[in-house]
Amino acid sequence: MKQITENNLTWIDIEKPAQKDIDWLKQNFNFHPITLGELIPPSKREKVEQFNNYLFLVMYVPLFNPKKRTTTPTELDVLITKNYVITIHNEPIEPLNIFSEGLKKRETKERVFGATSGHLLYWIIESILSFSERQLVHISKNIGRIEDNIFKSISRDMIREVSTVKRDVLDFRMSIRPLYRIFNSLYEKSHILWSNDVDIKVYFTDLIGDYNRLWHEIDNYADTLDALEKTNINLINDKTNAIVKMFTIMSFLTFPAMLVATILQINTKTNPILGNPNDFWIILGIVVLTILVMLTYFKSRKWL
Repeated sequence: MKQITENNLTWIDIEKPAQKDIDWLKQNFNFHPITLGELIPPSKREKVEQFNNYLFLVMYVPLFNPKKRTTTPTELDVLITKNYVITIHNEPIEPLNIFSEGLKKRETKERVFGATSGHLLYWIIESILSFSERQLVHISKNIGRIEDNIFKSISRDMIREVSTVKRDVLDFRMSIRPLYRIFNSLYEKSHILWSNDVDIKVYFTDLIGDYNRLWHEIDNYADTLDALEKTNINLINDKTNAIVKMFTIMSFLTFPAMLVATILQINTKTNPILGNPNDFWIILGIVVLTILVMLTYFKSRKWL
């Protein structure tokens, strides 16, 4: 358990909560037993629940998994009272660690703990959104690398690569999609704890704006990947068509020549070529002439 206090405000961060942590919350706060019962098992959906003297928030933080090469949502439970913000999570959440490190600077700490618990909540969520936006850098780099590889060397491997990055984008979008509803709920329920603070709604409106910017950015990446996927498929199809065309032309060139050669080699009494001292060269010449005629015909049809 991590606890930081400043200006009558306290942030408590509990990672991998055990029953003793739940008992401590029960002893020190007036939280409803139903709320406490939802802190250890994972919740099935995001929500903002309103109680008499606190808000209970369940949200998901998008975190990139480099081994799986995709973004996975990590649950974050938040309990907000008049003077406390309590964050609870079963897995390490990097943006919270970065936020905690930033509080070692005096000026940052005074700014974050400067007004109400609503402002403290704002800075915590703002840190998470900023971290999520920075995470998009790896998607941008992957898209740039895919674009370069597509036009440098046409490869079917790019289909798998595009699919992998598209899965990452899809998982990221699924992780942050519910945040819009959560931020709107915070905006609408801000009067419960901070009715005397007229500008708290401005802070939650700013969160909605940050979310929209993040959503539009990931939306642009999704559109870019769709375009690159179509381009890659078109290039592969064009290359395949060129190969098929080449083999088709070769077949049309060799088939008449083989037919002529076969006919001229039939051993019959009336065959005017077999038995001639130069019969091999005559047959070879007719075959070459047949191929040249076919080539001339193909060029006249602009097939070559």
